[in-house]
Formats: sequence, structure tokens, C-alpha cells
Amino acid sequence: MRLKHYVINRMHFTFIFLFCFMAFHTTASARDFEIYGKGEQFTWKEFDEDGSRLLKESGRIYGIGISTKYIFRNNLTIRARAEIFGGTVDYDGQACNNITGSCSPTTTDTSYVGSKIEGDFGLRIVSTEKFFLEPFAGIGSRYWERDIKSTSHATGYLEKWRTVYTRLGLNSELRITSVWDIFAEWGVRLPLHTENRVDVLGLTLEPGNSTSFFAEIGTRISMLKLVAFYEGMRFSKSPVKYRYYQPKSEADMYGINIGLEF
Repeated sequence: MRLKHYVINRMHFTFIFLFCFMAFHTTASARDFEIYGKGEQFTWKEFDEDGSRLLKESGRIYGIGISTKYIFRNNLTIRARAEIFGGTVDYDGQACNNITGSCSPTTTDTSYVGSKIEGDFGLRIVSTEKFFLEPFAGIGSRYWERDIKSTSHATGYLEKWRTVYTRLGLNSELRITSVWDIFAEWGVRLPLHTENRVDVLGLTLEPGNSTSFFAEIGTRISMLKLVAFYEGMRFSKSPVKYRYYQPKSEADMYGINIGLEF
């Protein structure tokens, strides 16, 4: 277990080091910097082994982020983004008695707070003055705390999630005028490792890694940038530890980013 965590962390930090080295290399022919705010409709679901839904959380999550992009003379590109986010969503699920095994419907709130960092390498295989097509590959890490609030008949608890994943996708952009562009990005996320630390149990569970998808489409008018996006996360059931496990889980995020690009 420790070896797996060591390998993943070393790979992650090695990637960040390489990114920083390339990002500040003097051969970059163009670079952009963006700061943005985001709002999303967030949904989290968990499922029993028979496919029945155990719970659903839904609501608004808000955040801020920064991103940077470097374009080199050989059509190699490198991009990175970092975000922090948080919000409170509605919880619709069950409260279960560990002694009797009986469960009853319950509703409460769940607070989320977290961060995300991603970096991609790309190569513009098609590049003209008005259009480019760019396959890319990258790595990302997402951390979030899921704090389920207590009710009058059930005790809440805190989960601390972390996932490290690769990204494979395609970027494209079309220049309409000298100050107006439209662009799109889509691809798949391939998780490397995911863990969920449940403080009240003193356990770290390891949900299985499943492929998910992401996409965005947007427009840039002068310095103003507007993006509509979708991001998914999929986790299969974790191995059982001391009778406990993380059920199959899914997250879907739809939202809008509004930012300024310099």
C-alpha cells in the first residue's frame, strides 16, 4: 500500500516539476494567463450492489481558478489549471442502524470544499491562422472533503477524498475575427488511484477506478472568456474493510466559467 502511494505521489510531483521547467523555458513563443469564477450544478449518487440508489446529493458548487497556457514554436503546448471550490448541497438518503441493520429515509445537508490541479501536454497536428486541432495527454489530482451533517436521529460524518488521474483528449479552436474565437475540448479521464478517508471509522477505503468523460465549449471575445462545461467522476465499489466499504459512486458536474484572459 505504501509503495503504491509513493509511486503515485512521485509521478505526480515529477510531472509538476517538468511542467514548471518547461513553462518558464525561454523558447515559448506565446503564453496566456486566465483567472475565472465558476458555478456548477453538482450531483453525487451512491448505489447498492443490485443497482438501487442509496443516496443522492445535489446542489450548487462555486469556485475560482487560474490557468495558463504556453505554445512553443514546434507546435508543442503545455497547459495547467488550479481551482478551489466549495458549497452546500441537499442530501437525500438513508440513516442506518449498525446493530439492527435497519435503514430509514433521511434528508440533511452536505458541505463540500476542495481543490483541483491539472496539467496537459499537447501537440497541434493541424494549425493554421484560423484553426487548430490538438490532441493532448495530462495528469490531474482532485481533493475534496464531504461533510454530511447530523440530524435529530442520525449522526453525520466527514469523508476526505483524493483521486489522481490521467486525461486524454482533443482541443480545437476556430478564429472568427481578430478578437473573437470559439473553442471546444473533450476527452476521457482514466483514474490511477482513489482513496476515501472516513475519519469516524479511522479507515481509508479505496474505491475502484472507472473511466469518465469531460467536455467544454466556449467563446472568447477580446479578454472575456465564457465556457460551458461537463465533468464526470465514476468509482466502483471498494474492497471491504472491517465490514465497511464505499459503494459504487458517481458524480456529475455541469456549469459555467466566466473569466478574463491576459
